[in-house]
Amino acid sequence: MLKLPADKRLQSQVYNGALFSSTSYNTDTTTYAWWGKDISAWEPERYHPDNTDMFTKVVMATVDSWEAKSRWFFDVNEKQFEYTDAIKNKVDEIFANAGVTNGTEEEKAFELLHWVAQNIRYSGQTMGQGEGFTLHSGEMIFEQRSGVCKDIAGMLITMMRAAGMDSYGAMTLAGARIDEVPADQFNHCVVALKKSDGQFVMYDPTWVPYDKNIWSLLEAEQHYLIGSPEGETLDNIPYSPPEQSPLIVSNKGKLLADGTFEATMELKSDGAVDGYLRGLLVWYPLSQTRNKLAEFFSKAGEQIEIIDFEHGDVLDFKTGMWWKIKYRLPQYARKIGETLEFKSPMMQIIMNNRIFFRGAYEWPEERNDDVFLYYTEHIEANETISLPSGYKVEEPEDSLEIDDTYVYFKGSCKMNKNSFTVNQIVDLKRRQIPPEGYKGFRKVIMDGTDYAATVFKAAKGGTK
Repeated sequence: MLKLPADKRLQSQVYNGALFSSTSYNTDTTTYAWWGKDISAWEPERYHPDNTDMFTKVVMATVDSWEAKSRWFFDVNEKQFEYTDAIKNKVDEIFANAGVTNGTEEEKAFELLHWVAQNIRYSGQTMGQGEGFTLHSGEMIFEQRSGVCKDIAGMLITMMRAAGMDSYGAMTLAGARIDEVPADQFNHCVVALKKSDGQFVMYDPTWVPYDKNIWSLLEAEQHYLIGSPEGETLDNIPYSPPEQSPLIVSNKGKLLADGTFEATMELKSDGAVDGYLRGLLVWYPLSQTRNKLAEFFSKAGEQIEIIDFEHGDVLDFKTGMWWKIKYRLPQYARKIGETLEFKSPMMQIIMNNRIFFRGAYEWPEERNDDVFLYYTEHIEANETISLPSGYKVEEPEDSLEIDDTYVYFKGSCKMNKNSFTVNQIVDLKRRQIPPEGYKGFRKVIMDGTDYAATVFKAAKGGTK
């Protein structure tokens, strides 16, 4: 129940279900009420959207428009972005170290974003008066080198302004949608850089530590509201197609006569996948890197041995992250007489690892909630397996190509002289799959996973 002064107007709308409602008034007040009956408890399923996108809710606001809220957010925070000599000197130092002192605004903004992302620690400290929607001053954050999202965003805005850039704060709801009623549906603060043509480019320093993007692609299609003196309307980040987040895989190895498999796998990435490949060096102690690689590669076989590995510079945000991993699977192929039976190590590793393939999961046959994957993805993988002298794969598996609204899979294999090749393409086309699309989504994933588990038979003296 909500009671407001009689002269205070209210906007409201019910989402994600239905509720009863009533409105009553007297001379001084208006009373609003909403209620439901026999509402079943929500039983969440894994990889579901944010709770606010699922629960039946009433969204209400007394402000008349997004433009009015935009102007309010600008007004309460504009004084927080005044820069000091120390901040200006640091900005100049960042540009000089990066070699962009005479660079473009885009190049300079990129360097400032990643300096802030890597140097302002996320820490939910209590900073006294002015919490909530008020950003703390850039001077305070620069001195403390820590804060929450609004402070990290404020630091970037302050540094951008020290560099002469026209930047502003913006509000968003990370991982969820914002509904059309101009209410306080926000949990996150980001940065908007206004270009000379009046368009805005969005930056999020909180979500891009160890990530080469300026705005994490896990936040694609996300709504935001910029605080500006003119007043902005609600906008959203564009859809990110799979090709913006590629994982390119090359696996070259040889199968020995005793069934042992030795290979080198190369992984290259960009977009959302880039952050995950960097994460292998960030999320775990460096002393555990070999063990974590073994854990991921154990999807091909528990007897995995990581022989050696190389990787890109985790702090080089101008180049996509890459890995080169040399490994060994003793007696990987099952030897039956003069035949070696084996699966594709590459497809086993990819299709059964969520860090490589976002759709990797034993999806249940039935589902009620949307599937929420956060990002789209494109996988292009090629494997070449040299076979022992005289061995050939008999009757290689037929290729599989299956296309759905939300996901695409193609797998194929071929025998070439004394080597066997496997090729695989997967596209996760959408980050969110509604219940009506789940059946088709699941079928492609399950069929692709089954194809990855194909047992190939290489026989000595076999025919093509």
